[in-house]
Amino acid sequence: MENLSNPGKPLVSIIVNCFNGEKYLEDCLENILNQTYKNWELIFWDNCSTDDSKIIFEKYKDIRFKYYLSPKHTLLYEARDSAIKVCNGDFIGFCDVDDYWSKEKLERLIPLFENRKVGVVYSNQWVFNDNNKKKRIYTKKNLPTGNISTNLFDGPSVTILTALIRKESYLDMKIGFDKNYQIIGDLDFFVRFSKNNLFECFQEPLATFRIHKNNFTKKNRDLEIQELEHWLQNKKKLLSKKEIAWVEELILYKKNTVRILKKKSLSTIISILKFPNNFKKIKLLSALLLPKSFLEKKKEF
Repeated sequence: MENLSNPGKPLVSIIVNCFNGEKYLEDCLENILNQTYKNWELIFWDNCSTDDSKIIFEKYKDIRFKYYLSPKHTLLYEARDSAIKVCNGDFIGFCDVDDYWSKEKLERLIPLFENRKVGVVYSNQWVFNDNNKKKRIYTKKNLPTGNISTNLFDGPSVTILTALIRKESYLDMKIGFDKNYQIIGDLDFFVRFSKNNLFECFQEPLATFRIHKNNFTKKNRDLEIQELEHWLQNKKKLLSKKEIAWVEELILYKKNTVRILKKKSLSTIISILKFPNNFKKIKLLSALLLPKSFLEKKKEF
């Protein structure tokens, strides 16, 4: 869809899912407002917040800012899917309230959709630790392009914060975001999406992911493991033997991180020594030497 004031520029729908996100909301909205690419709409999906999120949002009078109140509070992936249903854009992006985009994100990524077979374009990102105010790059490796199905299991790749999705390709899927998951819905979506779509990438960081004490994944490590086990059991027919092995190793690694956080016992050490990946084995053994308070601040270790 084109905007008459921006001829030739496709419309991008930017979804901001919000549930009690007042602390970081202004930063998020200001960064969207400052995009150098101007043909966008902001779909603010209020998931029944009880704080001042709506009041903060309504301070912005830009006609591209559109407010939607969810009929009931839902889990994240059902909220995302519901928000997509009211989008008018040709492409869809996501920026959760505690994260933010570079002002050039849309301008850099939209041209990468020139190939009609490309269903997702994405970039690298910064990771900002809200506790110590330090920032690091997500990965120094080249991110994959093209058919990246296997790459999703073999090192850093696409994240929902950095991605733009072709809406037509999303609607072609029988299931978009799977509402049965609370944590691994992004992984599930991108794996299924990658089986029928190409990916293109801008290698420099164009967004910032914020780590803070209330990150849902960090606070629910056991649930993440349960979801991965359920997902693997139900998606084996979709995966290659190599991909299945990768997911099994990921689950084992995450189980060891939970063991370290709960109790640094002899059985934990034995479990780590049996870990098949030597690099990750060293990483886990090193974590045994660090205080629990430090490890709990990290999303991963």
